[in-house]
Amino acid sequence: MSATPAPNASQSDAFAQLLRGSLLPTAVVGLGCVVVGLFSSPKAAWSAALGAAIVLFFFSLTLLVMKRTADLAPTTTMMVVMATYTVKVLVLGVAMFALRDVSWASGYAIGVSITVCAVVWLFFEMRAYKRLRIFAYDPDGAASLEAPAPHTDAAPTDREPRDEP
Repeated sequence: MSATPAPNASQSDAFAQLLRGSLLPTAVVGLGCVVVGLFSSPKAAWSAALGAAIVLFFFSLTLLVMKRTADLAPTTTMMVVMATYTVKVLVLGVAMFALRDVSWASGYAIGVSITVCAVVWLFFEMRAYKRLRIFAYDPDGAASLEAPAPHTDAAPTDREPRDEP
């Protein structure tokens, strides 16, 4: 694998890769939850599908929000993404709590499906992000934060600098 980022990769491409990298595996696992739910009852299968759909919707929404705010100041982007994350966690928690005892759904199947699908989404999103190779620094070393050395008229030496007391 190369340690260089993809040339001319646009921001939309990056978010599309994150979405593709997460959506398909999570949908497959959600379908697996539905199949497992069928062994219990149709209600469990329907509930597992509902849980998977909730995760797919909210986690896709987070990527969309990140895409829309990526051009803003970093602190604004972080604030919006953290607010989206907080709302997502609260809604998922409320959904799991509210749907645990309803007669038309299996609270256990919804909870397991939400949990499994969320873990799978996060794993594959991190995997897709790692494969994007977006650096937080300049890997070629072209830009440096170090101050330039002061100009002196003394002749340069061939010795390496040492830490002297």
